[in-house]
Amino acid sequence: MGTGTGAGTGAHAGRKSTWAVGGSFFAGILMLVVGATDILQGVAGIRKDAFLHSSNAYAYNFNLTSWGWIHLGIGVLIALVGIGILARVPMARYLGIGIAALNLVAQFMYLPYQPVWAVVGMALSAFIIWALATDRDRVTPRASRY
Repeated sequence: MGTGTGAGTGAHAGRKSTWAVGGSFFAGILMLVVGATDILQGVAGIRKDAFLHSSNAYAYNFNLTSWGWIHLGIGVLIALVGIGILARVPMARYLGIGIAALNLVAQFMYLPYQPVWAVVGMALSAFIIWALATDRDRVTPRASRY
C-alpha cells in the first residue's frame, strides 16, 4: 500500500508548467528571429561583406560564400519550423529541437567569423532546445484544454 507520496502523485501532477508553455511559445518566436538573422548572415556571407572576419588558421575553414549558403539554408529551415511551432504542429517540436541543435553546431563552427553573434546564436539555440524539450503537453489538441 502506497502512502500517496512521491513523484507524480500530488495535486500538482496534472498541472502544466506555465514557464515551459510560455517558453515554447517564446521558442517559436525566437526561431523566427533566429531564422531571420541567419538568413541575413547568409546573405552577408554570400555577398562577402566586410563585417565578416576571414580566418585562415581554423579547422573548419570554409570560404565566406559557403558559410553564407549554410546560414541561409539553416535560417529558412528554422523560420519554417518556428511557424510550425506557433501553429502547434506536433511534429514541429521534434524538428525544432533537431534544427536548433544543427544551428548550435553551425554557430560554434562560425565562431572565428563573427564571435559575438555566434555565441549569442548558440545561447538562443540552447534555450530553444530546452524550451521545446520541457514542454510535455504540447501534443494535446487546443479544444481539450478548456
